[in-house]
Amino acid sequence: MRTSLTRLVAGTAIAATALLAAAGTASAGTTAAKAPTALSIVAAKSTITVGHWDTIGGTLASGKTPVAGRIVTLDKITVKSTKWVPVEEKVTGKYGKVAFAVDPRVDTGYKLVFKGGPVYAASHSGVVIVVVKPFVKSATSLSIAAAPGTSAKSGVKITGDLKVSKTGKALAHQWVWLAWVGSKGGAHRERALLTGGLGKVSFVVKPAKTTTYELLYLGTTVLAPTHSDTVTVPVAG
Repeated sequence: MRTSLTRLVAGTAIAATALLAAAGTASAGTTAAKAPTALSIVAAKSTITVGHWDTIGGTLASGKTPVAGRIVTLDKITVKSTKWVPVEEKVTGKYGKVAFAVDPRVDTGYKLVFKGGPVYAASHSGVVIVVVKPFVKSATSLSIAAAPGTSAKSGVKITGDLKVSKTGKALAHQWVWLAWVGSKGGAHRERALLTGGLGKVSFVVKPAKTTTYELLYLGTTVLAPTHSDTVTVPVAG
C-alpha cells in the first residue's frame, strides 16, 4: 500500500514538472521578439577649424518606420583614447532624429548608440570622423615711406599701407604704431594711429637728431602681426 502511494505521489510530481516545463516552453514561444532597429549618423562637416562647432546627427528607425521618443547616446573617441566615452544623451524627435553640437579640439570619432528597450532591439550607428585643423592667422604686410623734400625742422610725414598679404585687401581701422629704432637695434613704440578706409596711416615726426623709424602692427585674433622696413630721417649736425 505504501509503495503504491509513494509511486502515485512521485508520478504526480513528475507530471507537474513536465506540465510546468511545457507551459514555460509555450510562454517563451509566444513572447514577441523585439523589433530590430537601425541608427544612421552624419556629420554636418567633415573638417573644421579648432574653436569652431560641428553637428552630429542621426535617425533611429525600425525598418522604414522612424522611432520617436527613445534615448540615443553620442559616444566619442580620439587618437589618444583607448575606449569610447559617452558625451551626451538626447531623445529622438517625431521623425526619429537627433542632433548633437560638438566642438572637438583634435581629430575625433563619433558614433550614436541606442540601448534598446521592451519593444525595440538595441543598435548603434557607424563612425564618423571630424578632422580638426589648427587655426592660422592671415598674414599681413606693412609698407613705410618718408615724404621726399621735407626736413626734420618742418616735419617729415611717414606713411604706411597695411594689407592682407595673400589678397592685398586693405586693412581699415587697425592700430599701427610708429617706433624709433635704437642704435643697438630694437623698436621703441612712440605712438599709434588707426588706419583709414584704405588701410593707410601717416605720422609727422620732428626728430632732434637723425632717427630711424619703423611701423609696427600688433595683429588681432585673426590677423598676424607684422612690421615695415625702416626709414631714416636725417638731421644736420
